[in-house]
Amino acid sequence: MLRRHFTTLALGALATPALAQGAEAWPTRPVRFVAPTAAGGALDRVARLLAQQLSDRFGQSFLVENRGGAAGVPGMDIVAKAQPDGYTLLFAAAPIALNTALGMRLPYDVGRDFAPVSLVASIPALAVVHPTRPERSLSDVIAAGKTPAGFNMAVPNVGAVTHLMAEVLRAKSGPGFTVVAYRGAGQAIQDALSGQVHGFYDALVPTGAHVVGGRLRGIAIGSRQRHPMLPDVATVIEQGMPELLGSGFYGILAPAGTDPAIQRKLHAGIVAAMGEGTELRTRLIAQGYEVHASTPAEYTAFIQNEITRWTPVVRAAGIKVE
Repeated sequence: MLRRHFTTLALGALATPALAQGAEAWPTRPVRFVAPTAAGGALDRVARLLAQQLSDRFGQSFLVENRGGAAGVPGMDIVAKAQPDGYTLLFAAAPIALNTALGMRLPYDVGRDFAPVSLVASIPALAVVHPTRPERSLSDVIAAGKTPAGFNMAVPNVGAVTHLMAEVLRAKSGPGFTVVAYRGAGQAIQDALSGQVHGFYDALVPTGAHVVGGRLRGIAIGSRQRHPMLPDVATVIEQGMPELLGSGFYGILAPAGTDPAIQRKLHAGIVAAMGEGTELRTRLIAQGYEVHASTPAEYTAFIQNEITRWTPVVRAAGIKVE
């Protein structure tokens, strides 16, 4: 059923002449980007940078409205129930897929209530250890979990994509491998820096800066190729664990039923703002992000794949989100 919903949304419907005329003029007033996270985080930074570029290109303000808390559910629900007129959009992170994979009771249906427009950017996952630790690879971490001393891996939140990746490692290890889920990355990274925990699994941004500074040791990055910020850190593919390929990701969705012509116009603006050689693309890459500007169909398939991929991991690990 979910796959059929996604296919329907990706195909869209033919616009009537009246709607087509409205789409041609869109936007004629400010557009609201609902960011279902607190201000100042990675998603918020990308949203504001892109919003400024779209404001310049379309001649109307694109305003970021932060609606954090509760795994982003209230913010996402606002967009799911908004008028599908192109003036309320969602700037979503990984919970757009993970909340469904986690089996959460949601007031919306991801496949039915949203029209994915574009995957915008992502941040590779990064596994690190304190520099006093002996581990230098994922295999070392797995082996440490099989010893009497054990190994504990901190993650920023229950249900975060890096939490699920850590659970994959735990399943490969022994009873001494422990996943420690924090309530936010701030305290988790402080405990990793002080050596209170053995390892930390989070995103390249901002954790990679501590590896560059020598305060943490990178042992694996979840991208297909080594990252220029950390050229000495081997990828999960190089280490024989492609199932850990992944990242936090950010994309734009509209309410289901939004005129496909508006979606196409918005997508064209995103592609223009983030194309090769643009200031925004250069800036994001310099900060450690991977830039995508995918098609609606590609983003739709990506969300579905993340749900399909992580659902069995959640069930096997018995993860419960309150």
